[in-house]
Amino acid sequence: MRISNREIALGGLFGGIILLLGFSYLGYIPLPTLAGAATIMHIPVIIAGLLLGPKFGAIAGTLFGLSALYYFLSIAPPWVLFPARPLIGVVPPLVYWGISRALGRRERRFVRWLSLAVSLLLLVVTLKLSYDKLGINFWFILLSLLLILVVVFWIRSSDPKIVSLAIASFLGSMTNTVGTLGLAVIFKIFPIGTAISIGILQGIPEAILAVVICTPVVMALERRVRV
Repeated sequence: MRISNREIALGGLFGGIILLLGFSYLGYIPLPTLAGAATIMHIPVIIAGLLLGPKFGAIAGTLFGLSALYYFLSIAPPWVLFPARPLIGVVPPLVYWGISRALGRRERRFVRWLSLAVSLLLLVVTLKLSYDKLGINFWFILLSLLLILVVVFWIRSSDPKIVSLAIASFLGSMTNTVGTLGLAVIFKIFPIGTAISIGILQGIPEAILAVVICTPVVMALERRVRV
């Protein structure tokens, strides 16, 4: 397999960023929670995957996983800390390619089904949180339904490329959250209630941060690095 100058340059750049953030601890934000820290390590991994494809993304995610092992072996074993990390760089390019191709062909049926799926998912999460945490708070449900409408309108009307990158970035970040916390539950590191709490309090903000940063960065780099 021939590796282009672009791939060598960007691969070296993101590999260096991941190593710097990972092994200097700058990529981990200490928090007084059972998880020990929130992370921004997923951001360069997702960008690498989106720009260079799943193979380079898996390598970037592996570097992330090695840094997680280095710092957090006292909290969880390797089979909990490592397996989801390489997938953070694999899932986003696959999701991006699939969604962008479908939207690029103007398959409006796909857009309608995607909008419906997102709406139902957000509605289920909203009702669950309302019931468990807020005792069916009317205003919380109303605001959440308004958020659902905003998301659906955005998916249906925005630039397909932006939509594809945003969804891919979000799902890449959630791959880390769901995969790692899911293994932590399976191997009895955390009870499921604690894992859900960590996922909501840390995982969702991390995913939103990934969308906000990765989407414009990828678009900017694609325009400027074409060699």
